[in-house]
Amino acid sequence: MTALEAEDGVSPAAAQQLKIIAFAMGGGLTLMAGLIFWSYLNAAAKRPTPNEVQSINTLTTVVMVAALLAIVASEVVWRVIVRKTPGALSARVSTAYIARLACREGAGLFGMTVAYIAALNGVLRAYPAYWVNLAPFVLFLLFLATHWPSAETLTAEASEVFSTDLAPPALDL
Repeated sequence: MTALEAEDGVSPAAAQQLKIIAFAMGGGLTLMAGLIFWSYLNAAAKRPTPNEVQSINTLTTVVMVAALLAIVASEVVWRVIVRKTPGALSARVSTAYIARLACREGAGLFGMTVAYIAALNGVLRAYPAYWVNLAPFVLFLLFLATHWPSAETLTAEASEVFSTDLAPPALDL
């Protein structure tokens, strides 16, 4: 990070905008979780077929792999945008934070979609282990709780990106 960027940091206005975006993303997924729970309660008499169980099983595996990839991708995207995008630090961090959230929200939404399908066809009631499809949503909420945007925390995270050298250390012989 240049000296000018370190002085400017992330503006409080940019952090406020990111708080609104983060709240909206978390709120949307939380509403979807409520829909899943409501559907679960209303599917009491539904008995799933073996094909429905197999489909949910396969989709659950895909969700877990996709969530892992999305979380890793979110961190890579964060670092690349903060480091390599031209412009003011505040704008770069805003763009990077939104992209980071979007990757993680996508994983949460995919898991919730599978949980919703499982709730509708009775698989979730018959096999409660498929609640694991909500794990990406819970991880998204935990990410929000630990990375809630403020000018100070975003500036510190951006500084960390610039201080981390991805090249292997040189050997002194």
